[in-house]
Amino acid sequence: MAATAALLSLSLPKLNVTKASASTAGSTITCVPETLEQKFGRKGIKFSETGEVELTVRNGSSVKLQIPNAHVTSYKPKVYWKDDGFEEVLYTLPPPSSSSSSSNSRGGIGLVINEILEPNPKGPAAMTKTTAAASASEWTVTDVDSDSIDALQVELSCSRGTLDINYVVSLYPLSMATAVIVKNNGRNPVKLTTAILSHLKSKTRAGTGIQGLRSCTYCTHPPLSSSFEILSPAEAMKTEEPHLFSFGWEPEKKPGMWSTQDVPITVLKHKLSRLYSVPPQEKAKRFYNSIPSKYETIDQGRELFFRIIRMGFEDIYLSSPGSFSEKYGKDYFICTGPASMLVPLVVNPGVASISYPPIDTEYLESEFTGHGVTFTGVNDSCVVRMALENGSIANLMLPSGLITSYKAQMWHGGTMELLHTIVSEGQNGSPVIEGGVSLACNCENDEGLSWSPSSWALHQVKGDPQGSIQVELICTSSDGKIEAKYMVTLQQDILTSEIKVSNFGMASLRMMGSVLSHLTVSTPEASYAVGLQGSDFFSKPPFLANFSLLPPGFGKRKHQASNKSFGKIFSSWGTKNQNCDDTEKELEGEETDNYKHLTDEMSKIYKSTPRNFTLIDRGRRNSVVVGRDGFKEVYVLSPGSRHESYGRYSYICVGQAALLQPIVIESQSEWRGKQSLHNPNM
Repeated sequence: MAATAALLSLSLPKLNVTKASASTAGSTITCVPETLEQKFGRKGIKFSETGEVELTVRNGSSVKLQIPNAHVTSYKPKVYWKDDGFEEVLYTLPPPSSSSSSSNSRGGIGLVINEILEPNPKGPAAMTKTTAAASASEWTVTDVDSDSIDALQVELSCSRGTLDINYVVSLYPLSMATAVIVKNNGRNPVKLTTAILSHLKSKTRAGTGIQGLRSCTYCTHPPLSSSFEILSPAEAMKTEEPHLFSFGWEPEKKPGMWSTQDVPITVLKHKLSRLYSVPPQEKAKRFYNSIPSKYETIDQGRELFFRIIRMGFEDIYLSSPGSFSEKYGKDYFICTGPASMLVPLVVNPGVASISYPPIDTEYLESEFTGHGVTFTGVNDSCVVRMALENGSIANLMLPSGLITSYKAQMWHGGTMELLHTIVSEGQNGSPVIEGGVSLACNCENDEGLSWSPSSWALHQVKGDPQGSIQVELICTSSDGKIEAKYMVTLQQDILTSEIKVSNFGMASLRMMGSVLSHLTVSTPEASYAVGLQGSDFFSKPPFLANFSLLPPGFGKRKHQASNKSFGKIFSSWGTKNQNCDDTEKELEGEETDNYKHLTDEMSKIYKSTPRNFTLIDRGRRNSVVVGRDGFKEVYVLSPGSRHESYGRYSYICVGQAALLQPIVIESQSEWRGKQSLHNPNM
């Protein structure tokens, strides 16, 4: 599971203020807490008084979630062969008669997190306690989000001891997703075992199976105990006597003994309880075969196939009840889902452990096909490829919004890469992407709000490969008061990045930031900026954002590159309380060179610049016209020429910016800004 800081909203319930009747002797004020429907309800998201929320997307697919215990009790996707078009997928049982809680249903989809307590030196052994069991009145609604009822999301949160836990349930037209975020607020590391287990309904025992786990290693293992379980760990591990006609039946091996699945499809007719994982002795090796990130469940009787995608978890749990299912009804069911059970997860203090919901690339491909775009899933991200018939291509990543590639048509008939993007290996082995074109901005107001768009969702795609293609992304603040749209447009000879920020709140916003473009060159020594003559400039430390690329030891006044959080980025530039006198002292003069040589290290902000200037690379015999609209400043950074030509630091970073002076967006208004990269070499 990836480690990062938790960024989910933790807002408190608001109060409605209503006056008493005018017939009373004195005017009184009555504070009435908002209901969940009043605070969070919107189209496609409906809260009931019984503590349940139902999500329904445009095509009619729906999910029901019980709020107090974070239990998903129903998922009805659209199917083509049924009259009403929908089919229940989850196997959910009502609470047992002995249960004192009316909401304590069993089955469905549930999250369980167990904390492994370290052994007391004076005690006999370690202990396990359930930290996030689905107990009543534990979970509360933190936030909701929607995208024109094509994508809906509900976020729940709870606190248990030193842990803050957030649980996200998302619904799309062709899929649903769940994600968990655990943050440790204590002083010591915490060890956890966790799983998101789904009880899936099936019509017949003989027609139930899984595929996609061939060649995976597994061992017999009990499930994690939880309040939504149908079979307890002890019941799941009980052996089943074979029937008279149980041909091909083989008993499960004893716990601790590892086997390899040697068939493409495993029929789940008989009882089993397995954990698919990598044996500890194999993980100790330098190279080993990991388990797949996705597999499929088969319900042959109803002709239903579902793909389960695992992200952040290390294992896969799978069980089938065999003949034990008969005491619960005529329907069959299996229990499966991603888990981390074999080796506990370690969550360090102040660090969040996150499992993100996957991006549904198949849905995006089916929904937006025909516009000249394709979608490819890469780890936790999705690459959106825009391609025109003249050969120009641009690649955009979701959910980061990073443009990693722009290949433009050239005069010689081929294409040339204009952007500089570097992919390297991070400290934990995950890929780190730097460079490209990225948007880094922050919005704040006098009421204490501070928000930065960071996780973008695809809103719509326009155009065609014959003319131009536009991909529009959207990101909304948790309270719904700020909406940002990011439009990336590929034309025959231009790539534009446009940002629109809408302020729906009552207070004005101050926005600071930049659209940063790392343009590839042969070497800064052969690079020139043409058209900046007469512009005022300021020398500033490098502006660092999430995808900034900077040589180590850059300049004498090296910025704090170890922490790229937005708060520190913008506070270092003096967003709100900037002293005008200090700003004037940093004004170094006026640019006198119309053919500015970029061979030396520099980090400058230009004011009063033309709307367009040209970056020339004499080494590659190439030029790019950089244009701006809405922004009033231009940021230029050169890493200098002491590095290898055509290497890691062979680039010039330019950005249309608002770094010296914030852009003010009044209440109930919007602002637009745009950067264009024009290829004049066709």
